[in-house]
Amino acid sequence: MLADVEFSALADQLPNIFGYHLLVVDPPWDNCTLSASRIPHHVVQHICTDPLTEAGLIGDTETWPVMTDTVDAIILPHTLEITPDPHQVLREADRSLIPDGHLVILGFNPRSLWGVRRVLSRRSREMPWSGRFLSMHRIKDWLSLLGFDTVASGFLFHRPPVQNTRLLEQLQFLEPRTARGRMLLAGSYILVARKRTLVMTAIKAGHATSRQLFPVGIPSSSQRNLRRAG
Repeated sequence: MLADVEFSALADQLPNIFGYHLLVVDPPWDNCTLSASRIPHHVVQHICTDPLTEAGLIGDTETWPVMTDTVDAIILPHTLEITPDPHQVLREADRSLIPDGHLVILGFNPRSLWGVRRVLSRRSREMPWSGRFLSMHRIKDWLSLLGFDTVASGFLFHRPPVQNTRLLEQLQFLEPRTARGRMLLAGSYILVARKRTLVMTAIKAGHATSRQLFPVGIPSSSQRNLRRAG
């Protein structure tokens, strides 16, 4: 049921994202439904060569076989929770996305009953309890440092982590009517961010001192996002 809720949240956000290439990194679902997307070219990257898995790319979670500044949108469905280096995954997303490209992140909420269940099951090797839950607030901070702006966010699946389907159906009344949801009850969240593009106005040749902001031979991490106006 959690997967159905997350698919629905994705379907609500994907029509607002445009471009030519969309990349999904290590989805936990057997079928990654992207029919709501208006982007024509979808690529799914996996870390294993499972013959039953329809993967467009094979690569490590922290290192992607993707050229810099080429992807219009990237989806990380619980990808940050299975990697030992979530910072590197976000850096790869920043490198791969074009300026103004979109990043969609699905994650488990540590500040909920799901987070409590993970603490109690920390020795378990089963997913998702063996993963690392990262709060939405922390992810927003990391993305802000990389130069991303949050476009949309919301908490999902306000039912406890039980496997009894009948009980979960009876607890349907816990789901909020608003899209944002409530943090302390939500098992997961969705976060949509856009890679910021710094717009700079042209500077007259006489102002030579301004050129020293970026010393020659030391490229800035944001240089590839610069766009001159005028």
